[in-house]
Parts: sequence; structure tokens; C-alpha cells
Amino acid sequence: MAAQATSKDDVEVDIYNLNDTAPAANGTPLEMSRDEHHLATLGYKQTFIRSFGLFENWAATFTTMNFTNGLPGLFGFAMYTGGPQAALANWCMVGGLSTIVALAMAEIAAALPTAGGIYYWAYRLGGKSHGPLLAWLTAWFNWAGWIAIMPGVAQGNTNFLLGAIAIQWPENTLVSKGWFSWCLSCCVILIGLVPNVTNQRTIKTLLRGTAYSALLLIAFYWIWFPIAASRRKGFQSSKIFSTFVNGINLGVDAQGNVIQEASDSYCWVIGLLFGAWEFYGYDASVHLAEETKQASTVVAKGMWLGSAATWLASVPTLVLILFCMQDLDSVINGSFANNWAQYLLDLVGPNGATAILVFIWLDGCLSTAVCFLSAQRITYAIARDGVLPFSNYFSQVSEKRHLPRNAAYLVAFLGIAINAAVIGSTVAFTALTATATIATNFSYLIPIVARHTVGRSSFQPAKWNLGVLSIPITIVAAGYISFLFIVLMLPQLYPVTRETFNYAPVMIVGIGIIALGGWFFPFGLGGRNWFNGPKKTISDADIATARIKEDYDS
Repeated sequence: MAAQATSKDDVEVDIYNLNDTAPAANGTPLEMSRDEHHLATLGYKQTFIRSFGLFENWAATFTTMNFTNGLPGLFGFAMYTGGPQAALANWCMVGGLSTIVALAMAEIAAALPTAGGIYYWAYRLGGKSHGPLLAWLTAWFNWAGWIAIMPGVAQGNTNFLLGAIAIQWPENTLVSKGWFSWCLSCCVILIGLVPNVTNQRTIKTLLRGTAYSALLLIAFYWIWFPIAASRRKGFQSSKIFSTFVNGINLGVDAQGNVIQEASDSYCWVIGLLFGAWEFYGYDASVHLAEETKQASTVVAKGMWLGSAATWLASVPTLVLILFCMQDLDSVINGSFANNWAQYLLDLVGPNGATAILVFIWLDGCLSTAVCFLSAQRITYAIARDGVLPFSNYFSQVSEKRHLPRNAAYLVAFLGIAINAAVIGSTVAFTALTATATIATNFSYLIPIVARHTVGRSSFQPAKWNLGVLSIPITIVAAGYISFLFIVLMLPQLYPVTRETFNYAPVMIVGIGIIALGGWFFPFGLGGRNWFNGPKKTISDADIATARIKEDYDS
């Protein structure tokens, strides 16, 4: 039964009862757009409003990555895990490989554009034999990854504001209090919640506004930084790009000398995380597939163009940032929550640094809301197919706003709870970020590999496809993700102690136990006994008799 409405203006609709197996009322054929008909052939009745075009869909991936916020957030880490030399090389390499991953995923997205995205692909590519288990595992890892991404972005964004406060009020002790940081990050999460429970027009404005904000920040960097550098110590010479720093060895001997436990080569590998923690979330575009016009081509383009734009715009920006850096040692040894604050303090002074940090924080609030959007959509999508506990509740869609508001409240609650668990702990925050990256990339790997293995005979490429490049792109993408999976599991600081241990593997094992435990649970309750893949919300009769109306004008 559908949930009882609390008002006439905000009716909650149970998607399981939208359409069973009977044709439309009175035998009247349904009228569908081509997008709606394509979605119906994939098993789902249209519930969202399709108002997004290529720009909004592209913006979803571009602003989820949001290098104007992510690059500064990870800059301090990059400077002691290889320094400028490794930072630039790794960023260029990871960005290029990530674009290849996005291309591999885009080909599948073009054929199967649903809000569930990754896990739906896994089911279709796995077929009746392997599909249910592959979809189940993919759903849990992709969902867990996105649930971790949003609070991770919120906490990382909070560090910019903490830096601004520390610069303006250096004697203030609040910035060192874990509870204060948690309160600020909760505010960011709640800010992200608001547009995602309002209406479709607000979300469209959010996507556009976040993209414009990121572009404005790029302009700030390119105009202000060179001017500021020329008025202070000047620019770095080209030698900066050959400067390597191994700062991951924290142990010292009796004479105070650093014990070299981790080699320079190992440090370089760890430096890959500078880019890896930035270049993911390619599936943000596909989670908006059911709200996008001409989804089959637009979603595919949005995915890979968002990744490519991030890569191509961020590389010269990183070069500029390195050229304008005033003091490498100062950045490495800074005492701020995020040492980008130290970089700015050296370059533009306290007032300029504060202004930029606040601007980045505002931009990050918008980016958090976009990440929230994807987490909300994947929550709704897997609930629609019965994967989550209380799926009937979390799959409900507001009849007035056409938004899955209950899913949004779950995402907000989990985000706040997760950030409470990492209060005041840099190690826990790093583990959270690594877990989000591992979980999402693992979920990407399943359909990418299935595309040319168990699904090679059943997959029907869409009009937009990779052609003869599909297999080599898939091989490169799968190889990169597999290698990255290993790197993300490695210790990032030595010696390995309780304070420096990488807890991401433990958290990934936890996700795996939950997923497999839910699948093999005894007494007939496990997913293997009842989960057969996505649930149809529209009848074959409605699809067969549907009338296709003219495509959208815009």
C-alpha cells in the first residue's frame, strides 16, 4: 500500500504499486517520450521529471570531482608524498587513466541509462545465472561508496573554513576541537540536503551554479595567483618540477635521524592517491539518467566529458599553483587543518587567504550537495529494487516534487553519523576517503569486466559506443582500477602504528561482510533466496501498446 499522505500537496507514492502487470486503465495506451519508452523497456516507469540537458549532466560529474576544491584539499598531502615532482606526474597519469575508465563506463551507460546505473548494469551483463549476485554486490559497494563520499567531502570542505578561522583568530582554540569540526560538517551536510528535497528546478540551478562557481574559482587562481606571486618572492624556477620529497617516514633513531622505512619508490606510489582521491565519481551522470533528456547519448557524453574536462583543466592549474608556491617547506610543515591555508597565507597574505578559503568553502558546500544528489539517487534506485531494509519506505517519491525525499533523509542521517565516528581523527578521515574510493571503484570494475566476459554476447551497444576501441579501453580501465585497489590498501605513513594504520581495508572487509552476509543469510532470508534482480514497475502490455510522442524540444 502507498504511504498515507500528510497533505494534499505532498503525496508519497509507493513505486511498487505504480504499475503491476495490467495495461493502463480502460485499456487506453500510455503516451511516452522516447526516453520514457527506453526506460520502460529496461523495466521502469517514469517517475522523475526529465529537465536536465547535457550541461547539467556534464556538471554532475565535473562538480562531483570538483578539482577547484579537491586539489587544494589534497595539496598538503601531495607535497610530502613525493612533492611537486610526483604530484604533477601522478596527477597527469591518474587523470588520463580515469578518463579511460569513464569512457568504458559511458559505453554501458549509453545502452542502460537508469538511476541505479552501475548495479543495474551488473545485473543485465551478468544474465540470469550471474546477474543477481553481481548486482547485489555492486549495489552494496556502490551505495556504501557514495554514502561515504558525501560526508568525506563535507569534512574536507570544513577544513577550509577551519583554516580561515585559524588565520583570522590564531588564539582561538575551537578549531582544534573535534566537536566543533563535526558541527560545521553537519551544517554542510544539511545545506546539501535542502536543494535535494525542494524541487527539480532547484536541483537544476544547483548543478549550474556549482559548475559556474568552479569555473569562477579557476579564474581566481589564474588571475590572482600570478599577480600575488610577482609582488612577493616571485615564481619558482623549473627546478620545482624535479623536487621530490619523501615525508612519509615519521620514525627517528636515537640521534634524531629519520629512519628510512619507506623507499622513495614506495612514496611515489602513495603519491598516486593525490589524483585517485580526486578522479572518481564518474557515475554521478548516470544516476541522473531518468531525469535527463536524450539520456542514451547525453549521459554517456556527460560522464566522459566531465572526467576529461576535469583532467584537461586541472593539469595547467596545478602547474600554475606549483610555479606560484612561495615556500614548499612552509606548506609541508604548516599546522592548519588543511595546509592549503598555509600556501595561501604565504602567497596572498591573511586577508586574501581568508577570502579564498571562504570562497572555496562555499563552492564545497555546493559540491557536497551534488554528491548528496548522487547518494540520494542510488539509495532510491536500490530501494526501488528491494536491496535495502525498509525499501518500500526509502523508494517512495514525492508526487508533488517528484523527488525521493525519504532517501534524502537517510543519506543525511548516515552522513552525520559517519562524521561523528571520525571526529577529530585525521587517520579515520583518511580511511573514510580511501574507503569511498575503493568501494566505488570496485563497483565500477564489476560491470566493466562483465561487459566483455559474461555479458559479451548479450550486451547490445547503443548508438553512442566505443567501436573497436571498446576492448582495449576496457583492459586499460580494469587494469588501472585493480592496481589502484592495491595502492589504496597500503600504509601511507611509517612506522605503522595505531595512529598511522590504514583502516580502509578493515572498512572494505566490513562492507564485504555485510553484502555477502545479506546474500547468504540463512533461514530463507538471504538475498540469494528472493533477490532476482531489478523489479519491473511497468507492465509488458503497457510497453507494447504505448504511443511514442514527439521528442523534447529542448
